Amino acid sequence: MAILTKGRQTPASHWYTRDGQPAHAQPKASGAGERPTTITDARRLGLVPSVTTILSIIGKPQLEKWKVTQGILAAGKNPRQDAESEAYWVQRVYDSAFQQVEDAAEKGSAIHAALDAAMAGEPVPDDCRVHVQPVLDWMSATGIEVAERETLVVNLADGYAGRADVFFRFGKRGIGILDYKTRKTKVGERVTPYDGQGMQLAAYAAAFYGVEALPRVLAANVYISTTEPGRMEVCKHEDLPGLYEAFRNACALWRHLKNYDPRVA
Repeated sequence: MAILTKGRQTPASHWYTRDGQPAHAQPKASGAGERPTTITDARRLGLVPSVTTILSIIGKPQLEKWKVTQGILAAGKNPRQDAESEAYWVQRVYDSAFQQVEDAAEKGSAIHAALDAAMAGEPVPDDCRVHVQPVLDWMSATGIEVAERETLVVNLADGYAGRADVFFRFGKRGIGILDYKTRKTKVGERVTPYDGQGMQLAAYAAAFYGVEALPRVLAANVYISTTEPGRMEVCKHEDLPGLYEAFRNACALWRHLKNYDPRVA
């Protein structure tokens, strides 16, 4: 019996126009629908890459090990069927291995949308309240005042753009940035940032506040557990100037590897 597969594709890069408008897709030549934007399109249109697109060139050994492990486990649970081609079986195993990634992304998007709605004074869906309320309580207790949310930022001097979750104020002159991340957690194990997440916040902060303001910017990831409802942890990133310098080096490497300089497009 045939088994249908989804045929997932590798996630596309994200691109923006030079005035900060999303340009992640382009019309198909046939006029029927859209396709992901390519670097060829970016060169032609003078687009700038997202922060996460630039950071994707940095190797992530722990993530790669996890992917291999999921593939091995999925292959054991999905033996090859009689008369099933190798290519078909490989795709079926791939789909099985990374279904959890797709499910997690959907749940993360729902929680993120609920947080944004709550900050706009809108009702929070019942199934998201256990994840959202601890974040709102923490923000209230620490005196954080949201200045802007879901903000598109562009830095043409270094050639990147992106969307930041929250820019905030606190105290008399305090300024900062928050980025929400959903994470599977385990009881008793502390949450730590993944490689690149500090650089991501430094890049957004530099584009919004200016590089000269980085020493006084408070940058933090807010990790929301999807496996321990009600748990959240805040991880602050120190030395934003150093993190931004590292990100600039990543920008230079990205430009070299892609043979495209969005700063002078």
